[in-house]
Amino acid sequence: MVTFLKVSEMIIVSIGSLILNPLFWIVIGIAYVMYNKNTYAEEKMLGYKISPWTKLKNSVLAGLLAGLLGSGVSVFLGITVEQYGVNSGYGTSGILYLWMIALSLSLFNLRYLCFSYAGGIVALMNLIFGFPSINPIGIIALVGILHLVESLLIWLDGFSDAVPVFLKRKDGNIVGGYIMNRIWPLPMMILFAMLVMEGVGDSVSMPDWWPIIGESGLGLNKNELMYVIQPIPVLLGYGDMAITKTPEKRCRDSALGLFIYSIILIMLAVAGSRIHIFTYLAAIFAPLGHELLIIYGQKTEERGKAIFDVPERGLKVLYCFKGFVGAKMNIEPGDIILAINNNRIDHEEDLAAFLSNSPTYIWMDVIKLNGERKVFEHKDYARGISSLGLLIVPKKPNMYMELKTSSRLINSIKSLWKK
Repeated sequence: MVTFLKVSEMIIVSIGSLILNPLFWIVIGIAYVMYNKNTYAEEKMLGYKISPWTKLKNSVLAGLLAGLLGSGVSVFLGITVEQYGVNSGYGTSGILYLWMIALSLSLFNLRYLCFSYAGGIVALMNLIFGFPSINPIGIIALVGILHLVESLLIWLDGFSDAVPVFLKRKDGNIVGGYIMNRIWPLPMMILFAMLVMEGVGDSVSMPDWWPIIGESGLGLNKNELMYVIQPIPVLLGYGDMAITKTPEKRCRDSALGLFIYSIILIMLAVAGSRIHIFTYLAAIFAPLGHELLIIYGQKTEERGKAIFDVPERGLKVLYCFKGFVGAKMNIEPGDIILAINNNRIDHEEDLAAFLSNSPTYIWMDVIKLNGERKVFEHKDYARGISSLGLLIVPKKPNMYMELKTSSRLINSIKSLWKK
């Protein structure tokens, strides 16, 4: 217990030092630019935009807590990325290769700015060509831990600031849905192995079973090494759509799938540190498994039954503006408004005409998303009620986005196969 308390203290101190790292601020700047790009859809659909600074502040706080968790798991497993040799600086080229490849892939599609693709490529390059000089198992295990942390962030924060939109499916139908975009800058701690030398300073004695993931690729015996904790900046992102489920439910499903993927990847990394063939399997599974997971999610939302479609009777709610009457009445996305004050409502014009007189007391017949029928009421004798603050799924929307969910990576592989 004393050992892990000391290691935890070292992790916290190392994360504090990352604040002075210019690369970490570059990562935060990238997150701000990406949030700022998403404000266009918000302004079009909601009439206002959420400040990118507000989103960034929440993301940095969530990323800090997630970075502590991920760093603890990384040190617990004993993941090393590359060797620290005598008379040489800290090895960071492996991480730089990851960033370089990830940024290059993002030019084709922004969602490829992900270490699952870059990590798999770097690991395979090392296994096949011996370049760059890294620990391929360490890279794959790092990818697994990052996605483990990302699954937790998606579960807790992925649906924050989800933007309602109207989407045109491939079958020509236009339905309501939500677009989720979250970005988390993470301060992540990883280990670098260094040769044991006299006068290196204080060290912490780890248990005999540690590390769980060995020093595959470093070419040194465990007894010849000591480990140095080094901070690295990481950027995690989540982009998804919710058509067949609410944003919260969609994020829960995505997080569960990503959690299973990360556990499999970590297990392959552990196996690869003992049986070499599993290193190849882990390197291939990292990008391929991630891509298949995304494609499955996209196809599910694209072809499944939409919950924000136009009902046969009544008006379906897509979004509730905070602080307005609808939200105060506990109306939720997916609810169907059948009638207001016993007046049947089938068109938005019917609702607008009734509220034009600013009634002081209203009650509405509503069918909840689970099929339950309820009556909600609200009164405002001082000002009257002229708006519910609800975004309704229209019969014929004049503004929508077209779904384009095909994978450029899979299409590229198909094209190369044909050639």
